[in-house]
Amino acid sequence: MSTPILEVPTVLVDMDGVLADFDQRILDQLADRHPHIPITATRSNFYVSDDYPEHAELIRAMSDEEGFFRSLPIVDGALDGWQRILEGDYRPRICSSPISTNPYSKAEKLGWLEEHLAPVFGNWVVEQAIITKNKEEYDGIALLDDRPELRNADKAPWQHIIFDRPYNQASRQPRLYGWKDKNLLHLLKAAEIRSSQS
Repeated sequence: MSTPILEVPTVLVDMDGVLADFDQRILDQLADRHPHIPITATRSNFYVSDDYPEHAELIRAMSDEEGFFRSLPIVDGALDGWQRILEGDYRPRICSSPISTNPYSKAEKLGWLEEHLAPVFGNWVVEQAIITKNKEEYDGIALLDDRPELRNADKAPWQHIIFDRPYNQASRQPRLYGWKDKNLLHLLKAAEIRSSQS
């Protein structure tokens, strides 16, 4: 597939929890390596380690391992969702934070995109990806992100659209209920209108 036309509005898309299933990988590893630790029925904190305070260090160590980010399963419907953004005449662009304690996270996130998205949509997905802690510095009409509170979001040009997860239910941002949510393009259109009026 060819590179999307740059003049169309940009939609920034987070990776962990939105495209790549960070939680599922942690919980699978926890069950495999430490079956004596009961799995919490419903996640209530953004950081998985906060749901397991007695085992927080162990869980953080898992996400700091080499190969962790390359091994994340893809979120259900993610490829179809990315395609729907393109078909809606928007330009999706990865905007994901590295984990500062994992020196492999940036390279592995790009490697994950090479494996999962580039074969379907082209290498432009990797070439245009943004891996940064400062998401507010990048242009777009919207940022699809599962984090309930985004640093400096009030200074950002985009509208935060929350990607629905059990731990972000208190957020009052516009909400996308997974990649199969039929309201995806309506949410993006509303963000586009908001952007044109600001």
